[in-house]
Amino acid sequence: MSNNIIQAYAAMSPGASLTSYQFDAGELQAQQVEVKVEYCGLCHSDLSVIQNDWGVSSYPVVAGHEIIGTVIALGSEAKGLKLGQRVGIGWTAESCQHCDPCLDGRQVQCS
Repeated sequence: MSNNIIQAYAAMSPGASLTSYQFDAGELQAQQVEVKVEYCGLCHSDLSVIQNDWGVSSYPVVAGHEIIGTVIALGSEAKGLKLGQRVGIGWTAESCQHCDPCLDGRQVQCS
């Protein structure tokens, strides 16, 4: 398993510039996949989170959810992926992609 320390950029307060930040992601859980991020986009939703436009942000904020990278670790119950596989991650990162809601395009309803 890889290093659990994540190198990122974070906003420390609403509207703040992004600064170098690291945090411990903890142990990889059974259904999780660790991805070495190669590219990460920021969209308008990310900017709204950084600026706390919706009043729900918790700082520090590490924004970005449009990710391209390579699978470097798999949890013991992760399905459908393999080490070294190139993947893209969108807003539905916490979905299994195997249950009926996921297969029907309703990933937000994944248990």
